[in-house]
Amino acid sequence: MSSSIITGAAGFIGSHLSEQLLELGENVVGIDNFDPWYDPKAKESNISSAMKHDSFSIFNENILSMDLSEILEPGDVIYHLAARPGVQDSWGSGFAASVENNVLATQKIFQAALTSGVRRVVFASSSSVYGASATNELKSVAPISPYGVSKAACEQLADVYRERGLDIIAMRYFTVYGPRQRPDMAMNRLFRAALPGTFRFPMRGNGSQRREFTFVKDIVGATIYAGNSNLQGVAEPFDVGGGVSASLGEVMSLVEEITGRSLRVDHEPSAAGDPLITVASTEFTEKTLNWKPTTGLREGLLEHYNSLRESVASST
Repeated sequence: MSSSIITGAAGFIGSHLSEQLLELGENVVGIDNFDPWYDPKAKESNISSAMKHDSFSIFNENILSMDLSEILEPGDVIYHLAARPGVQDSWGSGFAASVENNVLATQKIFQAALTSGVRRVVFASSSSVYGASATNELKSVAPISPYGVSKAACEQLADVYRERGLDIIAMRYFTVYGPRQRPDMAMNRLFRAALPGTFRFPMRGNGSQRREFTFVKDIVGATIYAGNSNLQGVAEPFDVGGGVSASLGEVMSLVEEITGRSLRVDHEPSAAGDPLITVASTEFTEKTLNWKPTTGLREGLLEHYNSLRESVASST
């Protein structure tokens, strides 16, 4: 019986993907090393629902040191989400972790997939490959951060292995938010800065930077379509965006409206590698995968907030 293999299965996106595939009747095998880069207990909580399914199993191992041939079977689909995220953490000595967890781990996944005869690899790339581009109509890859460079390198590796016959689909995710978002990400920090406590949101720049915000359930939907479609030989990466362009300032106002509280904010200079605007070009994605985002920004933020508030309440 073929399986859906998910790397980073206990993470933000991976845990949602695991649950959705299980609901679709898939046999799901997860891989996650529960990296203490952020609290492993949060990841354990992420997969608590999936762990109740007989069709779910997870390996607590590092991709670089494990024997993938013991897991992979012909016909499997791999959803490769495991990575070291974070633009700001990739500068200086942090780039070593980006290379190890992104480039080297991805190469090992591709090599093992090719050797084992899996049906397809769907892997998470990032809008960071575009760099400072104000619009992505030309889809020019020009990263402006070491993290973006690591993701662009993964896409080039995909081209190399695609030439050897491996079916690989790259998904360029745009600013994902929603329940279980990592604690270092902006939406989580914004809501924490509105909830009772002392946490303050570190606002870089003047709030005019704009992002294409994408709700996690829309990301998961597009990813599953890519894994289950009858496409063959698609080399062009898919932009996966929520169809919502908003400035940080606009999001801050929505957070205050939803929570009924004022944000505690510390103003900081603009950060290196932080583009002024990101815009997804989803026409190819929508047409090819027959997919469209369905969650509006306020709707998604409200679900994110309610989930975070429940999590905070249960931990106190």
